[in-house]
Amino acid sequence: MDWPLSRAFKAGVIALGGTLALASCNMQAPNSGKGGASQIVIGTSNIAETLDPLQASDAHNDFNLAPMYDRLVNYDANGKLVPQLATSWKFDADATHLTLRLRDGAAFHSGNPFTARDVAYTLDRAKKIGSGVAAFLTNYVSAEAVDPDHVRITLKEHDLTFVGALSRFYIVDSQLVGKHEGADNGQGWLATHEAGSGPFAMAHYTANQEIRLKRSADYWAFDKGRPEAVVLRMQEDRSGSRDELLAGDIDLTVGLSGADVEQVRKNGHFKFMRLPVPRETYGWMNMKGGITADPKVREAVQLAYDYKGHLTSALGGQGQIADSLLPEGIACRADAGKPKQDLGRAKALIREAGVEGKTVTIAYQPTVDEFNVAGTILQDSLKKIGLKAELQAVTFPQYSARVSKQSTMPDIALAWDFASYPEAGPQLDREYNSAFAGSTNYTWYADRQVDRWLKEGNTAPTASKACAAFTKAQNKILADHALLYIAYPAITVLSDGRVRNIPFSPTQQDFNVGFLRMAR
Repeated sequence: MDWPLSRAFKAGVIALGGTLALASCNMQAPNSGKGGASQIVIGTSNIAETLDPLQASDAHNDFNLAPMYDRLVNYDANGKLVPQLATSWKFDADATHLTLRLRDGAAFHSGNPFTARDVAYTLDRAKKIGSGVAAFLTNYVSAEAVDPDHVRITLKEHDLTFVGALSRFYIVDSQLVGKHEGADNGQGWLATHEAGSGPFAMAHYTANQEIRLKRSADYWAFDKGRPEAVVLRMQEDRSGSRDELLAGDIDLTVGLSGADVEQVRKNGHFKFMRLPVPRETYGWMNMKGGITADPKVREAVQLAYDYKGHLTSALGGQGQIADSLLPEGIACRADAGKPKQDLGRAKALIREAGVEGKTVTIAYQPTVDEFNVAGTILQDSLKKIGLKAELQAVTFPQYSARVSKQSTMPDIALAWDFASYPEAGPQLDREYNSAFAGSTNYTWYADRQVDRWLKEGNTAPTASKACAAFTKAQNKILADHALLYIAYPAITVLSDGRVRNIPFSPTQQDFNVGFLRMAR
């Protein structure tokens, strides 16, 4: 489940001020503000709390890190695993050892060559610190640099999805970070510096305000179509980016509200790009207790909801109605069909269940505009079929505490969830495995056959056999009416037309700045 994070600095994160330069890049900072034939200025609400790539699990950090770093593997727009710093990979017979062949000729911005030692260092550092993307290393034991071009990873148990989990790790320059390790494994130094090999190197950093990037001429996948320089201008107030775009002070912005998008649209001089995002809006229903323990009530709630109203009012037209339990960009998604409102059938089910006039509790996070509107839509929809609805505003910590006990569990909770990387198995397992009921299984779903299918998929010897098991699990969950699968939110990128259309990246919550190409 994903609830937007507060942008206030968490305890233990170093607050930074002033302007910092990355000495290792030995570059001049590009001029601030819009200007230059090949400089793109982006207005973004993704304010970095740290530049340590270990904390790329926070989408705000990740947006800023992506153009500076490389991954071993990534996913394309269709959810297909593709090479990056690793050119090929192979599991042993029992999938407890993974050997990767690494790209020859890649180098870090410092000039240090990329080798297997950097892969082992990155993974071992993450395991040692144990935060951020280290959450994807639960099955990781160790990594061995067999030679400069090969690394062998040892896992605790069979895990064919681990190669996908590697898409969450940005590989760091072990020589450079090693010089600045200190007592905190380089966390303090990396909070304000970069040690990557990506298409852009950091030229200048003003904490909480701006990152200036310069195109790396030595990048292994150099493309002169990329901007020569990019400025990431951070501001929490998204309307500020709207105003700067209209004034001509920035070239591109993303994540504006529907009202702000409409205001820019009226200007008539800007390009609109609609991008899907790898998350889905759900209404989790309590399957174990309360009124929604009855499958007839759950089905009635699904039939009552105004999905078209959600698309137009809650999302401002930025998205589409969902057609699966899983977000877009994931392979092996069972097609559930787009749900449709049927108030007549919903009323009949409520009468059959004998719960007319009963109250349904709905938890939502009021700081999210989509959930604010969705709560009202759901309340009105339930009223039309003879149910009362009590809206309960909660924070994510409050909801986490409530979902852990049936006595405090709401009947329905409106929330987002997303696949950390586009594989069906890991998301289905944490959301519907009965072992995780009350933690990441927010519906308290429990079905022994589904548990068996999930285990079968996660231990299958081939991807096709895994998908077959996961498809069976999805179809059974759908038949049990476990949740409202509501919508796929989208983001609208507004630009002055100086960049080409940006491709969808299923591993990014917005888009990958490294994918930018000049339109002319």
